[in-house]
Amino acid sequence: MSQPARDSGFTLIEVMVTIALLGIVMAFAVSGWSAWARSSEQSGTARELQSLMRQTQQRAVTEGRAMCVQFEVSANNYSVYRGACGDPARVRVGGPFKTDGAQVHVASPSFAGTPSTGVTFFARGTATQGSVEVIRTDSSKLYTLVVEGLTGRVSLS
Repeated sequence: MSQPARDSGFTLIEVMVTIALLGIVMAFAVSGWSAWARSSEQSGTARELQSLMRQTQQRAVTEGRAMCVQFEVSANNYSVYRGACGDPARVRVGGPFKTDGAQVHVASPSFAGTPSTGVTFFARGTATQGSVEVIRTDSSKLYTLVVEGLTGRVSLS
């Protein structure tokens, strides 16, 4: 006896169950990806700021004059100036640079000298000692950029 001929394929119920399962898996993937993207945005801003501060220190040494990175917390931006942070004759050479996202902010700049919201890198490679934080409104993760006074080294922790 031979088998009766069957139509090969999937039933409508099998296709609907498969699509529903794929939808659930995609929902988990998208929610995980968006959390990763926000976290990456914060760490990227911190690294970008660290790089800018190191470049500013190198520029101060190369040009043989003080350079300043001034933070403006209320506007959530920062600028680079030729001249010390407290010098009224300083000249803006870069910025204002805004942080990457609406939820990432520069916070709590605290540096020696006047004004305390900016770090001055001097021609001999030293800097005004202090720190600044990069925060995200929907996270407790905190990145702190620390500037050493004697060496002008900018470290990220």
